[in-house]
Amino acid sequence: MMFLTEVKLVDIVKKQFMYKIKAYLSVFSSLLTIQIIGILLSTTGSRSMGTSSNGFSLNVSYYTGDIIIIFTMIWALISAIIITTKAYRNDDFVFVSNRLSSNLSNIVFLLFASIVGGITTMLSGILFKVIMYFILDDGNVATTFISIQELIVGIIASILYVFLLASLGYFVGMLVQLSKWFTIILPAVFLGYLFLGGNRNGEPTFLLEIGKFFIDEASLLVFFLKVIAAGSFLFYVSIILSNKIEVRQ
Repeated sequence: MMFLTEVKLVDIVKKQFMYKIKAYLSVFSSLLTIQIIGILLSTTGSRSMGTSSNGFSLNVSYYTGDIIIIFTMIWALISAIIITTKAYRNDDFVFVSNRLSSNLSNIVFLLFASIVGGITTMLSGILFKVIMYFILDDGNVATTFISIQELIVGIIASILYVFLLASLGYFVGMLVQLSKWFTIILPAVFLGYLFLGGNRNGEPTFLLEIGKFFIDEASLLVFFLKVIAAGSFLFYVSIILSNKIEVRQ
């Protein structure tokens, strides 16, 4: 009996996931838009340096696609928050479902969106390098192209970063749906900690320590385990919070 119940849950989650891929196409169109904006902003250069001597001057400008992954991570955070809203939750009622299947289908959808976001981020970075190669065609352009192995590692890392932000966004969205007060409390706490918590006596802040915990990890396997552990915890708490949200009338 338990086996039959689990199969039924899997079938429901699969149907909801397939439905959401078609219904939430705007999520992916916004991803395309945000990455195009990221590419355009990246063309201005991330930093530059110059020197001069004996009548000669040298100016070096650095162009990176870092802003593309940053924009994609913000997109994942906002998209995850949006799908927790009542309008999106009500879409699940076209199926015979419960809170668990709804949450699981959302998690699978966010994982799928993270994979798409991670892959397109790396491809956008390559496209950006190609564009800059032809724009800066003065013969003094140094380009760095990555190997297949580096590309695969970059894609995996990008997917994990995007998925981590998606899990955080889903958790924040559930808090907001639980109580609208969190729309005021969360920004106030974040900004208050950012400006008042500060970097006291040269010591890194708590938020900075959390960021370094993930960013400074050199091992891809360990980073993968960190993201999976953090994401699983955030989604688990989100599912618990969703059970406290009043049932649709």
